[in-house]
Amino acid sequence: MVNTQEVNTQEQEIRRSLAASDMYQLLSMFFRLPTVEMATALLNGSLAEDVIAIYCELNFSIEEIQHIKTKFTTFQNDEKTKEELLTEIRQEYTRLFTNPKKPAMDIYETLFCFNPEKNEGSPSLFISPAALDAERCYKKAGLMMTKEVNEPGDHMSTEMEFMMYLYLEKARALQENNQEKLDRREAEIQEFSEVHLKKWAKQFFNHCITLSNSEVYRTLGEIGSAFMREMLVKNY
Repeated sequence: MVNTQEVNTQEQEIRRSLAASDMYQLLSMFFRLPTVEMATALLNGSLAEDVIAIYCELNFSIEEIQHIKTKFTTFQNDEKTKEELLTEIRQEYTRLFTNPKKPAMDIYETLFCFNPEKNEGSPSLFISPAALDAERCYKKAGLMMTKEVNEPGDHMSTEMEFMMYLYLEKARALQENNQEKLDRREAEIQEFSEVHLKKWAKQFFNHCITLSNSEVYRTLGEIGSAFMREMLVKNY
């Protein structure tokens, strides 16, 4: 006889894993060069719907859900066209992360965690310990960075995309009742969280809140910081 409580618990865990995967996917997209699709989603409310649905699935507080609803309402009430908003957030993305002179903050784990007072010289991105270990984790999980991606493996977007994949695979393992696969994916999630994300992810998103001149990136920072609290501090 099937234990109804066990089935319900498993279904809930599947939904939470899929919700986590969805949020990691959104964060991965947020921290690449903004696209017209992103601007459209901000203005038409579809991004708000996705984020709020994830918040609900992951049991965020009513206060947090209402707060983020209010944030997104300001974008939906904005009279900017999607082209105007896209130009604005692309300029801010460049200022924050890719300004050739001096970005406001670093989007690579190696640079973000670098302390010039404790280290001599500037780190080499492609051969830094963080980048090389991130690529090791990807390969171990069965993934390889494509040759078209000419950047180190410790870009925030890439690390978020990897976690998206791991949580999706965790959900599939649960759906298949494959304990061996589930144990493997949970171990990979734990390892990457400990070795990489806990060193910088929440602080990175907090910096977005404090350093951005754009309400869009301040809001994305709030979302990322709250999500990292749930995933890393509570060790879900």
